[in-house]
Order: sequence, then C-alpha cells, then structure tokens
Amino acid sequence: MTLDDVLRKNEQLRNIHAGKRCFLVGNGPSLNSQDLKLLKDEVAIVATSFFRHPDAKVINPSYWVFADPYFWQEPEKHFMPAMNQAIQKGVATKLFVPTGGFPFFSAFNAGPLIDLHFYHYDQSRESVAPIDFSQGIPQYGQNVMTVCLMLALYLQCNPIYFIGCDRDYTRVTKEEYEDASIIHFYSEGVNKFSSYMPWEQWDAAMKRTNYEYDKLRAYGDRWGFDIYNATAGGCFDVFPRVQYESLFARSVDLIGKKAQTEDITDIIVLGRSAVKLMNEGAAGSSLEILKAALRRNLNTRNKIDGLEYLMALCLSKLGVYDRAMIYAREDLTRNSGNQEKTMLLIKQLGRYI
Repeated sequence: MTLDDVLRKNEQLRNIHAGKRCFLVGNGPSLNSQDLKLLKDEVAIVATSFFRHPDAKVINPSYWVFADPYFWQEPEKHFMPAMNQAIQKGVATKLFVPTGGFPFFSAFNAGPLIDLHFYHYDQSRESVAPIDFSQGIPQYGQNVMTVCLMLALYLQCNPIYFIGCDRDYTRVTKEEYEDASIIHFYSEGVNKFSSYMPWEQWDAAMKRTNYEYDKLRAYGDRWGFDIYNATAGGCFDVFPRVQYESLFARSVDLIGKKAQTEDITDIIVLGRSAVKLMNEGAAGSSLEILKAALRRNLNTRNKIDGLEYLMALCLSKLGVYDRAMIYAREDLTRNSGNQEKTMLLIKQLGRYI
C-alpha cells in the first residue's frame, strides 16, 4: 500500500463541515470547570486522552487525534489506556494518527466503531497553500492541538473554538522545570516535564509550538476562518477569547420570544438580538447570530442595511481587527446613511492594524 493509497481515504472528508462551527477539545484542567454536555450534537475534534472524561459518551466526538510518538513507541503506557477508554464507552469516531506510526496502528484492531485515518507531514509544505489531509500537510505537530486545528481547517469548519487548552505549562521557568508536572483534567498518570526531555529541548519545543500557532493563525486570517479560544482561564492567547457558555446562550428578541439563532426568521430581530448580546458582553453569541443574519440577508430582495457595521463592531470587541476592518469598509460602501459612525469605527480599527 502506497502513501497515496493511505491518504486517499481522507478525500471523502474534504469540506464536509463547510460553514459549520466546531470545537477543538484539549486535555487541560479547565475542562473540569466547563459543562461539556453542551457539545452534544456539535462537531468536536478531541485530543489524545479525552475519552477519560465522564461526558465523552454524551459528546460522542466525531474526530479523535493523536500526534505524540509516545503513543506508538510505548503503546502499553500511552496508547492502550486511551484506546480502552474509548472502546469501553462505545464511542464511534474517526481516529487520526500520523503515518510515522503506520506499522503499529495499521496492525492494531480497534473494533468496528473506531475508523482509522492517517495524516502525513510533508516538510516541503507551508501554510501558504490550502491544508490538504489527502496529501501531505505542514509539519506543525509539535502540539496535538495544532493538528486538530489543521483538521478543522481541512473540514472547512467555521468558526472554530478551542477549549481545554490551558497551556499553563508555558509559564514554567528554567528554575521551576525540574519539579514541574504535567496537569490534565484527569488525575491519573501525572508526570514531570523533566521525565520527558531536558529543559533546553523543552524550551525549543515551546518556541516551535508558538511558531506553528502563529502560522496557522495567519492561515486562518488569509482564508477567512474565525478562530477563537473559549478555554476557561489559562494563558493561551494566540486567538481572541470568547466565553464558552455564551456560545450556547438563547437569544431573546424585543417582544420576549425566546429562540435559538436557527429558529429566528426575522432578520431585524436577529440584528437586535445580536446588539443586546453585545451589550451584555456575550460577543461570541452575538457573532453567531450576525452570521445567520447575513446569510439570510443574502437571500432577500429587500436588503437590510447595517449588518456589516454590526459585524465589524462585534469582531472589534473580540479583537479580530483585520476582519472587522473588512466589514466596516463594506458597510461604508453599502450603507450611505451610516457613514459618519462607520468612518469613526474605521479610524479606531486603524490604530490596531
């Protein structure tokens, strides 16, 4: 079997979730403070040992990703405990593993519910071309969550939200390193960083991880993906933050009718609901509603002005200034009655770009 044969299986997943939001779930301790049951029926891409989580069966994540060579180099210690948890919970998922572990994974029988997929690092690829899991992908695998993000981009999920990505380990100093431990949402298997690698190697790995995230953030900006961090706390600040719970808030219109975004048919009510949520500090939920309003507005004869301005305002509150500027300029072109306010917003955004 050739490399092309192995990767061809991923072709069926290209753009399969285009325009649908997804959640990338790490293993950080913050997961214990968030209600993961809210992820039921959402597109979820989980990492490594997630199936230890008590709500894993409820969430039933569609995708599962491994990246660390330890999983096939020391399978009894790392891989088998994770796999046994998934099998015991009876979860049907697509497991993505690197081709570096092909000899081990291809010979392992994970049963009928685990659908095995491979991905391949290609050193010649950078994040200037579309990420393609049916071919080689950029070698951005220093951290498993960068692979999860690349998979979400290939699936064309949009927007994309990180949770459980605390990354508190990046605060560890050289002096603290020898005694510092890796902390997850589960208590089993706590190990010291120094048991894996010396400080110099760890420091280089952290710098490489930051480089990969910066590259993928630029990719998202270039190709129009909205990527956010909905982790509770932590120090992962590559992407703008949103409050996790706000992404599941119900919208309340001006006559008191409660409904989810999908249930609201009036574009004006959508816009007003978005403004209300912005004023309440729930910009993440507001963004979801505004996207729905813009989609509906495209399919109406009598276009409603001002939605682009609201989108620019919302994105600016989330710190996504480049994309906010795009919407602000679009509003300036289309919405002649709002030019004064739009020009003021454009001037404010110019300070951050």
